[in-house]
Amino acid sequence: MRLTNIALQNIRRRKTRSVLLMLSVIIGVASIIFLYTTTQAMKEDIANKLDQFGSNILILPETGQSLTFGGITVEAPSQIKELDMSYIPLMQTIKNKETLATIAPKLLVTTNLNDRDILLLGVDFPQELRLKKWWKVDGLEKKQIPNSGEVLLGRDLALSLGLASNQTITILGQPFKIAGVIQPTGSIENDQAVFMDLSVLQKLADRPNMISLIEAAALCYTCPIEEVTQQLRDKLPGTKVTALMSSLESREDTFNKFNLFAQSVAVIIVVTSSLVITMTMKASVEERTREIGIFRAIGFRKRHIIKIILAEAGSLSFLGGLIGYSLGMSMAVNFAAKLMKSQVPISWQSDLLLYTLCSSLLIGLLAGLPPAWRAAKLDPTESLRYL
Repeated sequence: MRLTNIALQNIRRRKTRSVLLMLSVIIGVASIIFLYTTTQAMKEDIANKLDQFGSNILILPETGQSLTFGGITVEAPSQIKELDMSYIPLMQTIKNKETLATIAPKLLVTTNLNDRDILLLGVDFPQELRLKKWWKVDGLEKKQIPNSGEVLLGRDLALSLGLASNQTITILGQPFKIAGVIQPTGSIENDQAVFMDLSVLQKLADRPNMISLIEAAALCYTCPIEEVTQQLRDKLPGTKVTALMSSLESREDTFNKFNLFAQSVAVIIVVTSSLVITMTMKASVEERTREIGIFRAIGFRKRHIIKIILAEAGSLSFLGGLIGYSLGMSMAVNFAAKLMKSQVPISWQSDLLLYTLCSSLLIGLLAGLPPAWRAAKLDPTESLRYL
């Protein structure tokens, strides 16, 4: 009789114990698959939100005098060396162009308003408001975009000038309606600036097609931001392309915490499943002392006994891994996105099946090895006392 047949017969004879052993594998594998796929989806979802929550790439002129805006060093308006709007389509030709979620050009101009120097920011309002999702603007409806004849004011500037939404203000000889007042942002320059349409400011300042800097938000979950930065440098000669390290470090710290949590839970589940398999096989060996003694007495060698025990543990673990994968993936696909309120859908990952089967088989064999070795060491004469 083949050793595998003996192992299968033992499994059928001890159905309850076999089901309990397989159930421990199913629960362990299903939990790990669900945890892994859900965590990956949550990481991607959070990465997308973090990447879009403000800029993580700055594009500046390479040389010239500078001024500071929001902690950003930019070219002074008096300098001839500036960027221009032709850089925008060039940015969209890089290899990983799909990662550039938002491109927000800016023109910085200083002027005098009511006997005080103020900073005018020419912006592409749709892109700027998409980039600055945390802004709260009094007087501006949700998803409302200011038109070319409207401006937004920083809170500090509005208070100092006694201005409010729907009032009219004259800038560089042209009247503008105040569409809204931006609540405090924590940036002195933003809170004391006037935001207006980029093309309008270019015309008023007689700097057609010119911009001072470009802020971009790159979705870098699947593509390292360093690669995007280098691709932009190659496409935009004469510029300084910089990745904002604070944004990257925050993103990396979030991912590391997710990974640590997932790995810790996975280790606990693996250890628990291994202990259940070991204890189950140990109890099975103790129940079969007489049977093992007979096998040894009729000529079965130690390696034969080990193979029988490992065949049982391996078969149950393999089948448990297959069922556990199906159960875990099914739960993740159907319930994880709703449970975690994630916008990233989870699909069946067939590549995980091979890893799951190999891992569950390996764990089953390793967990079954101590009981198998103990069974092989049983003295046949001592075992036959139970006859």
